[in-house]
Amino acid sequence: MLEISYVITPDRGHFDRAEPILWDVGVRLESIHSIEFVSDGSVVIIYEIDGAVDDLRRCLDGAPEKVVDYAVAHDRDPLVVQIRFHPDATLGQLLSVHRSFGVSVEFPIQYVGQDPTSVEIVEVGPQEELHGRIRETRKRASVHVQHVHPYDPTTRRRFAELTERQQEVLCTAVRTGYYRVPRETTHEDLARELDCCASTVGQHLRRIEAQLVASILPDPLHDSEVIP
Repeated sequence: MLEISYVITPDRGHFDRAEPILWDVGVRLESIHSIEFVSDGSVVIIYEIDGAVDDLRRCLDGAPEKVVDYAVAHDRDPLVVQIRFHPDATLGQLLSVHRSFGVSVEFPIQYVGQDPTSVEIVEVGPQEELHGRIRETRKRASVHVQHVHPYDPTTRRRFAELTERQQEVLCTAVRTGYYRVPRETTHEDLARELDCCASTVGQHLRRIEAQLVASILPDPLHDSEVIP
């Protein structure tokens, strides 16, 4: 079983015609937390959104032929909304591909670009099913594969055990090439990205590395306290 991460960008620049309307009023889709299919062809999607709730409501209320209903979580920051709507042809076709293969999607699905819209999807499944999913998706959108590796369910748990700041530091270090060989960035570079000092970056990285290394040691070795 494999885990694959890839970025999808629709050929027309957006998944659904509603997206540019939201952009125009300053509402951005940040992530998708769930997707459910309804027998009448509509879908129910829970989005995390950046923007003003009044602007979002005006857009949704202004498209009764498309939006069946919606509910906003008023006590959440960032804004979370559940929308039941009829998808456009492009989004409908991609969602159909989503249902046609025996793979599991890791939520949330992150939006990584706007105008054109791009989302990053992480999926787990048999190699043949994943290849089929990518092949069919490429008929409707561009696909950039970021990584493919054997699935290890403990990897995400270990990452989740880091603090939010440690996750931010680690992701920034990986993104900017700190762990590439040869190393492409320094503590000072990371400090500028993270708005802190270089010594703080070093402390974060040492603690992150110690925690992750300790988590993969066999129990007897871990218990012997080889690492002080």
